[in-house]
Amino acid sequence: MRFQSWSARRKFTKNKKHRKQLERPTLPDGTKLITFPVSSTGSGASGAAAGDDNGQRPAKHWIMNPSGKSYVCILHEYVQHALKKQPTYKFKELVCINDMEYGSGFGSSKKQAKANAARKTLEILIPQMKDKISGDNGGDNGSNNASRTIKASRGNSDADLSFFDEITITDPRVAEFCAKTTEPSPHAILITCLQRNYGLGDMHIKYSVNTLKHQRNEFTMKVGKHEATVVCRNKKDGKQRAAQAILQLMHPHIQSWGSLLRLYGSRSVKSFKEKKQLEQEITLLQGKAAVNQPNHAILSKLRQEMRKLAEQHEAIQPIGKFVSPDLPTGSAANLNNVDL
Repeated sequence: MRFQSWSARRKFTKNKKHRKQLERPTLPDGTKLITFPVSSTGSGASGAAAGDDNGQRPAKHWIMNPSGKSYVCILHEYVQHALKKQPTYKFKELVCINDMEYGSGFGSSKKQAKANAARKTLEILIPQMKDKISGDNGGDNGSNNASRTIKASRGNSDADLSFFDEITITDPRVAEFCAKTTEPSPHAILITCLQRNYGLGDMHIKYSVNTLKHQRNEFTMKVGKHEATVVCRNKKDGKQRAAQAILQLMHPHIQSWGSLLRLYGSRSVKSFKEKKQLEQEITLLQGKAAVNQPNHAILSKLRQEMRKLAEQHEAIQPIGKFVSPDLPTGSAANLNNVDL
């Protein structure tokens, strides 16, 4: 193409670029893009950047358009490009009977989490099922190590609480046995139950005492809509026995006091003293190292913890397509968990 002058050629070139710019596809109005840096692999980038002044190339960025994508899709795209990893999911299932929380379970799938929650609930509702469940799990060759680990961790607490499995909740000897075995009293168990299931709402407990003949007293306790009246020798005895009756009304599916101790006792949550003791045991291992020699005590402890992690990873089964479940509500967040 011939032009009359250089100015005509420059004008033609400018119009041609403007037409190409208008023909390019554009994003809809209001679209917001997200830009984040992408981690480099290391070897290839460093070799290619040998001729740069600083020895490093500027970080690469990935531009993502979140419009029309679900939260799961955005998360996977970000983790795969920015972190070079694959996200994993852990599910939680909670067993509730009459709005009362019992066992909870975790797993890599909803099926596995539901099975773990059902197993823990069975150990609370039917203490005799615990030995049956342990026996079934111990019969498999692949789960022998896991069953031994579970038995070793729960051996001391279950051996102590097995005595209470033969005692009903309303047994008048419960308070005496708890005092002799340093277990929480029935009234303390009732307070813990209200705190866990009813949050920080109305936990007011009403008491009333009426004097009867022959040095007997009638003690009445009322918690919400539940009310229990017992005949006792004194106010202290009536307070504990009335608390047992209220707990039985709130947990009609539980029959033994041992199940309530597993649910609300001191062993249900690892105490601060136990956590501090574990930390001190690891700290003491540092003093067992010889001069200019590796610390074999810490190495054996690390090997033991890595074996535990390996067993946990082996127990996790791969899942298929992720479907976002409804998030479970915590016991303290749901103020109507206890039927008061």
